[in-house]
Amino acid sequence: MIRRKSKLKFLIVLLLSISISIIFSIRIVNADFPERPVSIIVAFAPGAATDIITRAISIGAERYLGKQIIIENKSGGGGTIALAVVANAKPDGYTLCGAPTPSIIDTPLMQKVPFKPLKSFTPIIGHSIAEHTGLLVKNDAPWKTFKEFIEFAKNNPGKIKYSSAGIGTGMHVAMEVIARKENIKWVHVPYKGAAPALTALLGGHVDACSAGIGYQPHVHSGAVRLLATHGEKRLIDFPNIPTLKELGYDFVNDTLHSIVGPAGMPTEVVKKLEEAFTKGMETVEFKKAQETLYLNPVYYDSKKFENHLKERWIRMEKLLKDINIIKEPATQPY
Repeated sequence: MIRRKSKLKFLIVLLLSISISIIFSIRIVNADFPERPVSIIVAFAPGAATDIITRAISIGAERYLGKQIIIENKSGGGGTIALAVVANAKPDGYTLCGAPTPSIIDTPLMQKVPFKPLKSFTPIIGHSIAEHTGLLVKNDAPWKTFKEFIEFAKNNPGKIKYSSAGIGTGMHVAMEVIARKENIKWVHVPYKGAAPALTALLGGHVDACSAGIGYQPHVHSGAVRLLATHGEKRLIDFPNIPTLKELGYDFVNDTLHSIVGPAGMPTEVVKKLEEAFTKGMETVEFKKAQETLYLNPVYYDSKKFENHLKERWIRMEKLLKDINIIKEPATQPY
């Protein structure tokens, strides 16, 4: 009996020692993070706003971490292809994703994706908000105003083709909101980012573009005409152009650009990365990129960003149901 008790005590002490050793080892590993380059998979094509702003924030983050940050573009699926890769990556902090919130939330509401929007990721930081997107036509198009464009679309079902940065992006949702309210049938031509979507309009391949960031110089040059914008307020650069909200549509595009990792990342690693990207926001390169892309600076730390994603899911699910785009979410959040 005494021998059994002694053996039991020995086993308990041994297990405790092993557990303490493992915990201590994990802490040492996390304290040394990163020991090698960190990869960020950008959810859109090179030259897209997501690509440019992710590269910009990575400059300062790389300096802080002391290791290289490698950027890889994996576009398609409205940003969900890259997110799916990261969702299945090892949660050690070495594989991250630069993606806008519509790719994480809106697109999965509308189409089946191989990840759970509110379960598959570790939110790290939200850093820039895009409210400056808008509806464009070529300058030689017959429509001078938003009203003229809508009247033509209503009277010519299926004739208007418009481009966007992808299915489920804020620009796509904006056009669906309009279509549902006005009973319009038009053809959506999704591209792998805002840049190719705009190029399609400039090349005459589509009649309109629900444009992401970067169209402003083309409006100033006279190549395209801006009919409406998607933000909360009119743009300073284009004070005569109405917002969709002003025009009677219950929609504001508040796309938040962010960095996420796979679910289950160690707390210490998340904190280190959050600190690194916060430092990245302080650089001249990052601020210049925001200014060039007409992005507004915001700061969502890991916890605040997580809450934002949950709130967005509820808000967008209601909106998409209200305008009959979905009956139920195509993908479950958890």
